[in-house]
Amino acid sequence: MKYKDLVNFDPVESIIKLTDTNKKQDAERFVRTYVMSDSMADALINIVLPQLQFENTVDNKGIFIVGNYGTGKSHLMSVISAIAENKDMLDLMKNERFKKEAECIAGKFEVLRFEIGASKMDLRDIVTREIEKDLYKREIEYKIPSMEEVSNTTDSLVEMMNLFQEKYPDKGYLIVVDELLDYLRHLSEQKMVLALTFLREMGEVSKVTRIRFMAGLQESLFESGQFSFVADSLNRVKARFEQIMIKKQDISYVVSERILKKNERQKAWIREHLVKFGPLYKNLADRLEEYVNLFPIHPSYIETFEKVYIAEKREVLKTISITIKNLLEKEVPEDDTGIISYDSYWDFIKDNPGMKSDADIREVIEKSGVLESLIEHSYTRPQYKPMAKRIIYALSVKRLTTGDIHAPLGLTVDNMKDDLFLYTPMPEMEESFLKTTIETVMKEILKTVSGQFITYNRDNEQYYLDLKKDIDYDAKIQARADFIEDEDINKYYYSIILKAMEWERPEYVGGRRIYQYELIWEERNVERRGYLFMGLPNERTTAQPPRDFYIYFLPPYGNNRHDGMTQPDEVYFEFVNRDEKVDEYIRMYAATMSMYDMSSGSSKSVYYDKAMAYQKKAVEWILEHIKECFEVRYDGECRTILYWLKSRAAVEVTIKDYIDMTASTCLSPYFAEKYPDYPRFSVLVTQKNTRELFKSAINYIAGKKTDMGAKVLDSLGLLDEDKNISPEHSKYAKHFINLINKLPEQQVLNRDDIFEWVNTDEELDKKFKLEPWWVVVIMASLIYSGDITLTTSAKKYDATMLEEMAADNTADLLQFKHCQRPMDIPIEALKCLFKYLELPPGQITNPNTRAAAVEMMLKRIDDIIGKIIDAQKFMYGEINIWGKPVINESKKQNYKEALLRFRDFLDSLKKYNTPAKLKNFKPTSGEIEDYFKALEIIKELNILKSFKQEIDPYASYLASAELVLKDEAWGKKVAYIKQEIESILKEPGGIDDDISRRLTSRLRQIKDEYIQKYMELHKKHRLDLSGDERKKKILNGNIKQNLEKLTGIKDIIPQGKFKEQIDRLSSLKVCFALIEDNMKNTALCPHCNFNPADGERAVFGELDSIEDALDKLYEEWKNILVNFIDDPRVSENISFLREEQQKALKPLINSRTLPEKVDAVFVSAINDLSRGLEKIEVSARDIESKVFGSGPSTLEDLKKRFMDFLDEISRGRDAGKIRIILK
Repeated sequence: MKYKDLVNFDPVESIIKLTDTNKKQDAERFVRTYVMSDSMADALINIVLPQLQFENTVDNKGIFIVGNYGTGKSHLMSVISAIAENKDMLDLMKNERFKKEAECIAGKFEVLRFEIGASKMDLRDIVTREIEKDLYKREIEYKIPSMEEVSNTTDSLVEMMNLFQEKYPDKGYLIVVDELLDYLRHLSEQKMVLALTFLREMGEVSKVTRIRFMAGLQESLFESGQFSFVADSLNRVKARFEQIMIKKQDISYVVSERILKKNERQKAWIREHLVKFGPLYKNLADRLEEYVNLFPIHPSYIETFEKVYIAEKREVLKTISITIKNLLEKEVPEDDTGIISYDSYWDFIKDNPGMKSDADIREVIEKSGVLESLIEHSYTRPQYKPMAKRIIYALSVKRLTTGDIHAPLGLTVDNMKDDLFLYTPMPEMEESFLKTTIETVMKEILKTVSGQFITYNRDNEQYYLDLKKDIDYDAKIQARADFIEDEDINKYYYSIILKAMEWERPEYVGGRRIYQYELIWEERNVERRGYLFMGLPNERTTAQPPRDFYIYFLPPYGNNRHDGMTQPDEVYFEFVNRDEKVDEYIRMYAATMSMYDMSSGSSKSVYYDKAMAYQKKAVEWILEHIKECFEVRYDGECRTILYWLKSRAAVEVTIKDYIDMTASTCLSPYFAEKYPDYPRFSVLVTQKNTRELFKSAINYIAGKKTDMGAKVLDSLGLLDEDKNISPEHSKYAKHFINLINKLPEQQVLNRDDIFEWVNTDEELDKKFKLEPWWVVVIMASLIYSGDITLTTSAKKYDATMLEEMAADNTADLLQFKHCQRPMDIPIEALKCLFKYLELPPGQITNPNTRAAAVEMMLKRIDDIIGKIIDAQKFMYGEINIWGKPVINESKKQNYKEALLRFRDFLDSLKKYNTPAKLKNFKPTSGEIEDYFKALEIIKELNILKSFKQEIDPYASYLASAELVLKDEAWGKKVAYIKQEIESILKEPGGIDDDISRRLTSRLRQIKDEYIQKYMELHKKHRLDLSGDERKKKILNGNIKQNLEKLTGIKDIIPQGKFKEQIDRLSSLKVCFALIEDNMKNTALCPHCNFNPADGERAVFGELDSIEDALDKLYEEWKNILVNFIDDPRVSENISFLREEQQKALKPLINSRTLPEKVDAVFVSAINDLSRGLEKIEVSARDIESKVFGSGPSTLEDLKKRFMDFLDEISRGRDAGKIRIILK
């Protein structure tokens, strides 16, 4: 079976020119041959048609059609414009759904089509010149002003469309432009901004006229990075344009339904043929119908083709057509799928001389050519040579899809198999066998080309064209690996271990492979400090200062071993249980890094990348085998990590975690012996978070409680079951209390009595080996409980200063000088305070009830502070009634200062929140009495506040009403009650409920009286519902509409009276929604804001007057026009008017009346007559002699002589007034 027997081949071999659509025969062919996918139909129906139509009001915009060269962009624009121009074209469309929906634009446009070529003109000038030429052909005289003459183009286009509508009243004007992107690409920034501004105007004019603008682009203007320098202008264009894109599925549909269309018999044969190969290729079975429809083109051909970044002129449909044309006479192979994929496109690229002008493409072609030559002449497996060449071609095409020709991206073996449908005869149809064969072919290719220009990316398992790879680095690395010394391998093994541990800290001693290290002592959840060393113990320098432990990684390669004694603070890791694979990774890593150290230039980065790949594999191997590959030696016992951790190994942990857990497990007994009384923290303590934990604990004691602070304090035994601070149960706190209690009265416990130096840089307490951080936390808890005071170089902290302590410098606290016992509480001052707080003083004198007394004291203080705040808010707010201050400024200022002092005093008492803190109570009885006098001020302010809340709503309303209503009797009532309120406020102590009730009742009466008076006035000055209906009837009536049209007549009709009556009608305000409830909270109508004080005239009788005036004006204007038309100088020119203008004047001439409906044609006829038309008579003889000459003429000669003749007879005259008559 030949390919020609399986497809009804209809090639796309030429590129459609948009302007060919101007010829009806070509337009019919374009519509008839267009193949439209469902997705394209959806885009046209949902996006394009709504923007083109003008029957329904929408925010019409311009349209961009986006598609690469050869994808059918010009064809699609030709089809849309042909249908818009000629309704009969719809019958030729094949997509029924689009055919039905497109009726809204069919035949409803006059169309202008043009392409933009090489031009230095501004885009505006190009488009406007084409429009002017088109209008001239349509006998419409209009010249669009240049950019220098106008501030925008939109107004000119609107004016032009008014003339266009006179000739084509039922049509729109569709302007279609192709090859716009090529033009825009070569513009300077200034010209680009102007071009985009003009495009925006074309999009905007679509909203207000029947102009529609459609342009073709090779790629989306809005998503192209090359126009980012004018991003702001682009965004404004984007707001006025919609775009549709020709996508891969649209192209596939054209390929299957036109170029490769098949009948059911042909599809059945192809289906049966392809099913045989289903087991070999992924998705062939699932997407069988897609493969059948596109046969013999592979779907990946089109997908890859669209990604190739070479010049836009890829012409996918034309390329596929040529490919198929060359296949038609060939037999479809029985032992192969016969499907063509994108590797075949390489011939088109390399044989096209124009491609080599691009440096990147030229480099790919040259390097691909080298590979092809090597395969052609040196490939040692002849039976696989065709497959090898196809792979080279595919890699070459793929190289041009990645944007960057040096990106490490290409094809996996699965990609080659499934996207190219590679095939070779095999005993069984097995996918695994085919995949193994392709892998063999690839190995042979790499061997044949000696590693040149092809690289395998192990990260993504892809082979790719590596254009920089002209050296076989792998061979050089292997040569170095064959002779590398064990000592060098060990050095790089240590690097791998550090990488596996994600270790990035520098060496503690340069060049000695020793590092400061931290380990979690898991039993106490605290970090201990030590050292990590890479090498044998006898290679280690003496580490200073000494630490808690030492971890060694011993060298795995060579004969050096450590068989000596081990110390209880030492743990050894030895890489013993390993296989050849990881040894090879480490050896190759060492060899590659050795080559890296010796190389320079670009080779250095190549060796580094390869070394990192080997390092990664070694690290992955170690992670996979971490539980068995190391033998860990401690205290004479040598076991694997799995043994040491037993069932403790966590899931998803790092290599460093395994090492740390193992070392911690080994060293735990040693740590416990060294620090037997050290606390177990419930939160992990490290060097990095110690300061944070310390601050959290101190803040908790100072009252800022957090979960973290609670955990630290609880770990030190300083909290009770309710998480209250209770140091009496802590063994650490008890120890320090005992030390203080043993001292004589007034003596202190010095810092040196508590701490000792264990290293040159480490200070611990003598009893528990606690760091200063935790000792200070314990001291703070004892300050809280009132057991001690703590003295630093700057302050002495007691129980009232815990917040201050939490905020102070941490370093000063850690270097405290001493601590001691505090003094007892001042009873008399506290009894005075409790009296004013209205609490029983006996509560505070009894030591057993002091805790409850403190709690009641704090609650009562908060209550009083709340009252002070309310009083302060009242004073700082608006405390006027009817514009008069409730309290004078001097008195108000005194009250503010007194309340502020009182509040500050009460706030200062809050720090005494425990019985222990009362020992530091400072205020005296006299001071307390003085502060509490402010309670009388609060009482007076509360009376004034209540009075204002009752009176103010009425006062505010009536204050607004006074400005609106000018009624003398009502105004006197308002003035009298204002005076009464001012008098009452002078003695606020006399205000009671009776006075408030009496005043509010009178205020309510005055307000109700205002509402009644206002509503009566509102009724007189606003049209009601029936008045509104009558106003609308006048505005929409025939008289008003005709008069409005007649204002378009220049120089004859006096327009002032009409404008005066329309302004008068418009000024009549309507409001029929006002009810009494609307006036409860506002003094003006909420619907129309009627204000009697504005002096508006009443509406009664106004509508009758306006209607009579418009009727008189209509009769007056009719008489003016009758007299005008009777003028002999005017009537003799009527015959020179256009036919429709003469028809429009018949009622005026014959019946002496205006038309029932005055329209634009009537107005234009009167205007033409008023300007004076100028007739020019010519004879047939004149035309014959001037135009046809004495012999045969070309079309161009005839056009030129006719235009010259017109110029000659019209020279010096107004072209708009000329009418030519044939004698």
